[in-house]
Amino acid sequence: MQAAMKKLILSSILLGAGAFSASAVSPFFEFMPVIAGDDYTAFNFQGGIKADVHPNIALGLGVGITEEWNFKHGPLLPIFGRAEFSGRLGSLNPFFSFDVGYEINTECTECGAVLVNPMVGLKFGNWYGGIGYLGHCWTQSGSGSTSCFNMKIGYNF
Repeated sequence: MQAAMKKLILSSILLGAGAFSASAVSPFFEFMPVIAGDDYTAFNFQGGIKADVHPNIALGLGVGITEEWNFKHGPLLPIFGRAEFSGRLGSLNPFFSFDVGYEINTECTECGAVLVNPMVGLKFGNWYGGIGYLGHCWTQSGSGSTSCFNMKIGYNF
């Protein structure tokens, strides 16, 4: 039974990697300030890769560094997956992206946060910008959650 499970997992990984590598993989880089909400203001630089799995759908992975504007605490290191849906409305190129992942706290590794970041925006050639919601569910018992609005300015290479 264990050998069959290992073969199934290995097959799934290889099929997923094959589908991801079959399309052109493109890197991205973003600046993302948190602008309002729950007394948490920060800025983030992040980058990663994404690949088109359909003409209007891309999947990707990314990493970054997040720091509060007052540098009060050590930085957070987000690791996330992304799903992006894009289209065309006349001359506009709108998109919707959804990031989900985990932020590692560099001061206390047990005190990280699960993050969700849905965003809507517009693409301008390789540049894009948007506004979204950034939610954190802190993993330390009793820490609760934070809800914020953020902006994103990015570039697809």
